Amino acid sequence: MLLFYIPCPDKNTAQKIARTLLEEKLVGCANIVSGMESMYWWEGKIETSSEHILILKALKTSDAQERITKRVMQLHPYEVPCVMTLPVLGINDSYKKWLEESMK
Repeated sequence: MLLFYIPCPDKNTAQKIARTLLEEKLVGCANIVSGMESMYWWEGKIETSSEHILILKALKTSDAQERITKRVMQLHPYEVPCVMTLPVLGINDSYKKWLEESMK
């Protein structure tokens, strides 16, 4: 399984990306976490903004990470979006089976 962490500028953007990847069967599940405050360097100064975190869950295949990252980059409005893939050390069998069925 792959887990993606993607900050988005607003809930609508997170929903659009999630829905598109679900419809295209690239991911089996998406979670949107609202109300995160981000602080970061941008163009030489420290910025602060409110963001929504999009968490995507997908099966690990030979090209899944590349395909999902590429599609998110096409849909995301940020000039430099964060599309971070996190390793999953384990997953319960029933959830894995559900994920597999969801992505067919």
